[in-house]
Amino acid sequence: MNVFEEKVFLGQTVRLDYSRWVNCVFKECEIIAVTGDFELIGCDFQNCKLILEGEAQTVARLMYIFYPDKIPLIFHEGDPGPLAKS
Repeated sequence: MNVFEEKVFLGQTVRLDYSRWVNCVFKECEIIAVTGDFELIGCDFQNCKLILEGEAQTVARLMYIFYPDKIPLIFHEGDPGPLAKS
């Protein structure tokens, strides 16, 4: 597992998976999570965009089904979302 400590990321695309992030600052970044296998400790996110893919997206969809009023999700164009009928 990669470890990042006290780093500042500005305007970057950052993949969280398989890493440990300690006291990092993310400013105007695109944050991507796929597996959920990462640690965030004392990090600060400022004006960032979160993108969930793979297993992370599946869990987010399940949470949205149970808590639609509490978890706002934005889906990519053409994606029917978690409540689509098959």
